[in-house]
Amino acid sequence: MAERMAVTVEEIRLRNFRAFENARLRLSDLTFLVGRNGAGKSSLLDAIALLQEAVSDSLENALDRRGGLSSVRRMSAGGDLEVPLGLALTMSIALPRREPVRVVYGFELVRVANAPYRIVERLATSATPGGFERTGRDFHAPGNRLDPVPPDGNLMLPLIGRSDSLWGQILDTIRGLRAYTLSPAHMAEAREIGERTTLARDGSNLGDVLKSIEGSADHDWIVTRLGAITDGIVEVGAEALLGRRMLRFVQRSAGAEIKLDASQVSQGTLRALGVLVALRQRPPPSLLLVDEVENSVHPGALAVLVDAALASCDRMRVVLTSHSPELLSHPAVTGERVRVIEWQDGTSRIYCLNPETQAAVNEIDTVGWMLSSNALWTSREPETFSGDLLALDDARP
Repeated sequence: MAERMAVTVEEIRLRNFRAFENARLRLSDLTFLVGRNGAGKSSLLDAIALLQEAVSDSLENALDRRGGLSSVRRMSAGGDLEVPLGLALTMSIALPRREPVRVVYGFELVRVANAPYRIVERLATSATPGGFERTGRDFHAPGNRLDPVPPDGNLMLPLIGRSDSLWGQILDTIRGLRAYTLSPAHMAEAREIGERTTLARDGSNLGDVLKSIEGSADHDWIVTRLGAITDGIVEVGAEALLGRRMLRFVQRSAGAEIKLDASQVSQGTLRALGVLVALRQRPPPSLLLVDEVENSVHPGALAVLVDAALASCDRMRVVLTSHSPELLSHPAVTGERVRVIEWQDGTSRIYCLNPETQAAVNEIDTVGWMLSSNALWTSREPETFSGDLLALDDARP
């Protein structure tokens, strides 16, 4: 396994997470999530963030930040202790001159008497031997000499991931998940200088991340696209002032160059900058989700952000949530790339568009036009997994 591995995140599975009872999000290279307010888009992003935090920090801390297991477990599950909460990710790992290896990794949490919960964790692969399974304090890994004792309340993968190159790649992929709800107000603040190069979920360390790529081709890529969104912007950078990181902009107007700080540019400019930096941060995410990418951005500028996301799909898979007819009228928004989240009777569900609607999408009858006309018809059945959340099935996105 010393050869370079290329990982593609195929789908996300949820069981009894917030309002989701049984749901799977099959991913395209660029996926557009559409849904009314309160349908479950933000919950889906939080599920990705929880999974990433659980292997980067700890499962216990990730749950505690959200108020504990009872706060994220589906409410309609009631008091039944045997109803599990579960999250899983399926991936395809390509190796040179070999068949791709398909992987599912995830965990389920079941409340039990006299303990917060019992963990069922599994990594299953199409390779032989491949994965491992733990139930509570029992651990089994066919073909592997490891005999660890699973920790109470936390996951095994972060502890043993480096003992196998394939497991290590899976661990890195999950740690590379990024879900964003960008806040222009937080991005505008002059925060204390940090060492991180990974953009925070709200974009609050935007200056640090931008500083880490200044002078690179990625920085030029960002400035060019920001200039197409906000007329006259020819430079953007980050400076240090009294231990804090300040964003600086240069805007050309009437032949003169005006220097601006973050308080002097619009929220739309800051938000667009946050999206562009998220797409070009280093190392690139394995999966990038941005919530309501159109917020504060002029409709005429949204095409630049969609083009930027599409141009970044060779680095990662990208998911954009939106209910903007203008954004959803972009040519990149094909019927195959759209998923609809609906909430009904206390349950959130994920749907693909039905085949007839997918086939009807064209330059005139765009997804945006269909959304405005209440003609965005979904398939009859929601996207679900059958039986075992942690099973490696033959389904492909």
